[in-house]
Amino acid sequence: MTSPPRLLHADTRGRALLVAIETKTAENTARAYRRQWSPVAGRAGKLMLPVVGFVIVGLVWEFVARVIVANPLLFSPLSSTLQALWDMFETGSIWTHLSASGQEFAMGYVIAAAGGVLIGAVLAALPVASKTFAGVIQAAYATPLIALAPLLVVLFGIGLESKVIVVFLLAVFPVIIATESAFRTVNPEYVETARAFGAGPLQVVAKVVFPAAAVGVLTGLRLGVGRGIIGVVVGEIFGAQRGLGFLIVQYSEAFRTADVLAVVLLLAAIGVGTNSALRKLEDRLSPWTRSAGPGRTA
Repeated sequence: MTSPPRLLHADTRGRALLVAIETKTAENTARAYRRQWSPVAGRAGKLMLPVVGFVIVGLVWEFVARVIVANPLLFSPLSSTLQALWDMFETGSIWTHLSASGQEFAMGYVIAAAGGVLIGAVLAALPVASKTFAGVIQAAYATPLIALAPLLVVLFGIGLESKVIVVFLLAVFPVIIATESAFRTVNPEYVETARAFGAGPLQVVAKVVFPAAAVGVLTGLRLGVGRGIIGVVVGEIFGAQRGLGFLIVQYSEAFRTADVLAVVLLLAAIGVGTNSALRKLEDRLSPWTRSAGPGRTA
């Protein structure tokens, strides 16, 4: 005995509805899973991509040193360089020099950062001053100020002062240029809107201008880090009794290539760490500039 047509039609519709509900439930579950794990995957990607880049460079370094150059006096493998760096920290011989270079860099960079931001803000607020000194600042930025390092060492001696001045001169100009540009590109509508809501001059500067210009200012500060580290090394190479640059000269004269590259590697790590810290600060001050994908590296 066959079922009536109406019962067959109802049964078919019920099965189709059940399949649709199950499909929708599976889609919702998959969507929730992606929402839950995509931030984790994004953070993992941000961490892994720089690691992959360093691994590739390290493998190329090792291959070139062992196969192409094949002379440790000319170019030391990465493994030997890392071993030399480990030995420096294990014996404690690096700490005195690292402390000296760190002090010189910190003092020169802090003065350059504070002075550069202040000067850049003043130039942005005073167009006449900007036009007056724009050529001088651009010329100073483009001039290889490293050439002045021997003269500064002669004038101020081989002590702390000459190194601080070299770091300051190399780091301050990118900060000035980036700060002035950042303040000039603040949208005037933001300022007008804040004033329309009754904000005073200090509130406008603190709540509108500085947050809007923070990214550009921090970009200048990050550019100044690399130039400041170069200033420390150059100043110590031309005249110092201790410091990482002093170590580079000593090891170079003794043909200790692995030790030279170990110090250079340490300087690079300091630069990467400082830039990463400033990038984190940039993300905290201007969270709207964060990239949604994992391609941005610290």
